[in-house]
Amino acid sequence: MKLRPWEFYDRIARAYDSMYETPKWKLYHRLIGSFLEEYLKNPCRVLDLGGGTGKWSLFLQERGFEVVLVDPSKEMLEVAREKGVKNVVEARAEDLPFPSGAFEAVLALGDVLSYVENKDKAFSEIRRVLVPDGLLIATVDNFYTFLQQMIEKDAWDQITRFLKTQTTSVGTTLFSFNSYAFKPEDLDSLEGFETVDIRGIGVMEYSDEQISEREETIFRLERELSKDRNIIWKAGHIFFVLKKKRGA
Repeated sequence: MKLRPWEFYDRIARAYDSMYETPKWKLYHRLIGSFLEEYLKNPCRVLDLGGGTGKWSLFLQERGFEVVLVDPSKEMLEVAREKGVKNVVEARAEDLPFPSGAFEAVLALGDVLSYVENKDKAFSEIRRVLVPDGLLIATVDNFYTFLQQMIEKDAWDQITRFLKTQTTSVGTTLFSFNSYAFKPEDLDSLEGFETVDIRGIGVMEYSDEQISEREETIFRLERELSKDRNIIWKAGHIFFVLKKKRGA
């Protein structure tokens, strides 16, 4: 059954956090946390867009940031409240209920911008609520990863459409929604933004046993490999930082 993204997350909200307790996802989140510490060094006003159950809102709250978590899923927001997120707002990325220039930074982690229904409108709204030189810090699904997976499954009927639309279904066998998979070059050409950083997350594949036994070595290796744009096509996800241009 095809759902709208927030309908899907309403259904899995209570199980969501437990789905990301594997060594692979813990490594993934540790990498993101280290990237955030590079770009958000001083407390400021942050919009956690599509922040779900509040992982990154809590990460920043604990460091003294003023954070507002926005998500269209009522159930995910309820879990975030229970976990201690102070400010939550039910809204979609395409229609943010905040004045222009309200935030110094916008987070859109968890591939939120791959899941919005109108990405052009979402980027426009993010640009509007950022101050000049404000940062958008986000992750998105990687076009080349999805393409490789389709090739490995011999799903040539899907590939033709995917090459034209960059859109595919994600979710479970029972419920799914659409995801737009970005190429790194898509992020370099967004109106009103300039690129600060683009990295791959999960550039190499490791077993859970390898990660458990060699976490520090793999963490350092992935941090180094993440910066190499020559191999970013191998990454499971793309992490990027954009700066709002003055006058945009």
